[in-house]
Amino acid sequence: MKSVLLLVAVVCSVTGLPALYDNGRIFGGGTATSAQFPYVVSITENDRHFCGGFIYSARWIITTASCVAGKTASKLKVVVGQVSAITADPNEQTLTVYTITPVPQYNSTNKFNDIALLKLSADIDFDYVNVDFVAYNELVNNLPAVVMGWGSTFEGGLESVNLHYGEVTLNLATSTSACGSYVADVDFNFATMICASNNPEAATLVAPPTATESPLGSPCSYDEGSPLVQVMDKVPTVVGILSKTDGCSTESYGVYTRVSIFYSWLLNTAGPQPIRPTTPAPTTTTTDITGRK
Repeated sequence: MKSVLLLVAVVCSVTGLPALYDNGRIFGGGTATSAQFPYVVSITENDRHFCGGFIYSARWIITTASCVAGKTASKLKVVVGQVSAITADPNEQTLTVYTITPVPQYNSTNKFNDIALLKLSADIDFDYVNVDFVAYNELVNNLPAVVMGWGSTFEGGLESVNLHYGEVTLNLATSTSACGSYVADVDFNFATMICASNNPEAATLVAPPTATESPLGSPCSYDEGSPLVQVMDKVPTVVGILSKTDGCSTESYGVYTRVSIFYSWLLNTAGPQPIRPTTPAPTTTTTDITGRK
């Protein structure tokens, strides 16, 4: 089963919010609003969501190879500008997929180099507010990160109706503790992967949880391909793509493909990202962790 995001509200000492427990799991999480994540997409097969992705350019979508390798392009669609999977959003666009291109180095056994490009059959119509592409870069260790998707809210559950989001904590992988249960060089590659969780027992934290508007979260079923985003100089920037998780709770560990490593392949396959208009849409002066103005 593919991975989607279990977005959960956090406990805790950091936010001071009460925990809501059900069979030992924490539920809740933030529900996204229109234009909050204008670059995230839903990838569907036979019109049912199964993975996330994000907009690279008007004709190209980035997701994980584990989501789409071996699938038939004609059965896939990409939905942009969507917040609700039930009610059509005013800016929603559904586009068919023309080609599926996993990176040649993808290893399906351990999900090393887990990245792929989808070429669409027609261009996405950008309005740069509700539908937009997103920059990508190497992560910044001392910044919090946020993930979003139409994921299950408990282990074994179905995909969510609404787009949710949550903050994760970046974990410093080491040779003795690569990423939770993932073993260095067997399940986890330091050069091409990022580790994140909200495990309070984690000893080495790169970026501690912050008291922002984003509740803490943890990925779950149907969320592979969802972007891991940091706000750099007030600009939302993708640093990773959800590849795999070892469970569906705040103590679970998620492994993300490090997008910046694949710069040359993305450029050679999909070309450069577009240049933004010189007159962007009006914004206010503050930006939170989700990139909202």
